[in-house]
Amino acid sequence: MASFDFGVHYSCQSPTEDWETLYPETVEQAQTAESLGYSSFSVAEHHFFEDGWVPAPSVMLGAIAGATERAKVGTNVTILPLHNPINVAERAAVLDLLTGGNFRLGVSIGWQDHEFEAFGIDKRERVRRLEEGVELVRRLLTERSVTYDGEFHSVEDMTVTPRPVQDAIPIWIGGMADPAIRRAAGLGDVWSISPFESPEELRDRRETYTDALEKYGRTFDEVHVPLRREAYVAEDDETAWEEVGEALLREHAEVYGDIEGTDAMETGEDALESLREHAEDRFLVGSPDTVIGQLERFHDAIEMDEVLVRTHFPGLEMEHAQKALRIMAEDVMPHFE
Repeated sequence: MASFDFGVHYSCQSPTEDWETLYPETVEQAQTAESLGYSSFSVAEHHFFEDGWVPAPSVMLGAIAGATERAKVGTNVTILPLHNPINVAERAAVLDLLTGGNFRLGVSIGWQDHEFEAFGIDKRERVRRLEEGVELVRRLLTERSVTYDGEFHSVEDMTVTPRPVQDAIPIWIGGMADPAIRRAAGLGDVWSISPFESPEELRDRRETYTDALEKYGRTFDEVHVPLRREAYVAEDDETAWEEVGEALLREHAEVYGDIEGTDAMETGEDALESLREHAEDRFLVGSPDTVIGQLERFHDAIEMDEVLVRTHFPGLEMEHAQKALRIMAEDVMPHFE
């Protein structure tokens, strides 16, 4: 039987701009989720979204670390090309100290034009900035007296203090396209899988990842495999979609439609049904039995050892997201222990 850990992913979006309530509620929910058996928490970074996606993930993770006892926390992901690697390394070290060595640093190249424009970064440089940034961050976190002369950043005899707990903080690298997956195999410790692929697509991408790992002297069996999914569990399938459908539709039409190829979901009375068809083999939405079946399909495809679920979406009441986490903990998670 498949066995894997469960974690929670947060984006803290509020179309009504009720962030003053949402942020503390999210931290409180993380504390409750840990008591239910969730063992990790991750936060993604985005900037200047109208509904206020987390622009400072390290601050949010610090609050979650303070509210939980043994949880792993991680950025999933930080848009590394937007940042100075020195700052990224310093924040990683502090979060590792706050969690007793349970921090994971997830990074990606980013894709939103407005974020690169706002930070004054040429988007055409993002791959080179990511590669250089990962190399420098890793060296700063594992070595002392680092000297590095790169295209974008240079340091001389630099030692980041305080030092992290872990000898090597794991670096997760996100990506969907084959070049990005190969980059994760060669440059990162973990491939951070997007929440969009079907099991069939994941089988193909697993093959790409496995082949790339072998070129670097590694095997699929020895790497950590986390799967992030949009999730919502309720008493039955119809209740789940009645409660989460509109919030999911808003997110995947407005934010992700361009990279999912879901333009048809943007408007019209059939939009929710289109989303439901799209989500059938991509998300974890429905009754406990439905979600268990979906998770089994994903495990058959990718053999993940951790699932990070996002149950709170823009416009959804936090109490609904909390209920979904509780039902998953009580009626889904025991099946995979």
